[in-house]
Amino acid sequence: MSLVERHDTMVQDAAWDGGMGSVGDYVSLMKPRVRSLVIFTAFVGLMLAPGTVHPILGTVAILCIAIGAGASGALNMWYDADIDEIMSRTRKRAIPAGKISREAAFAFGMTLSIGSVVTLG
Repeated sequence: MSLVERHDTMVQDAAWDGGMGSVGDYVSLMKPRVRSLVIFTAFVGLMLAPGTVHPILGTVAILCIAIGAGASGALNMWYDADIDEIMSRTRKRAIPAGKISREAAFAFGMTLSIGSVVTLG
């Protein structure tokens, strides 16, 4: 069995088992490349801001900003899942490929979003 056939079989199996997905699939929902730009911008802003911030508070703030940015990526993928299915560039993403169900992606994004906002608050 070739790698392509094995991948297609794995995608079909994921769709049949309810689309729970792997840790990597959930990480991909958070759009890590885009999130890294948000983290960098927040870090630079924290370093250049007047005054001082305790290192632990600064680390927690950056972590919550990263989680919030990841949540927005996950919710964006949930919202655009129907469009992603028909676009050749995006049809292999976790939701259109059946690795993660739309409901699981929505719950994941909302949990991260609420958690990051509550922690920052």
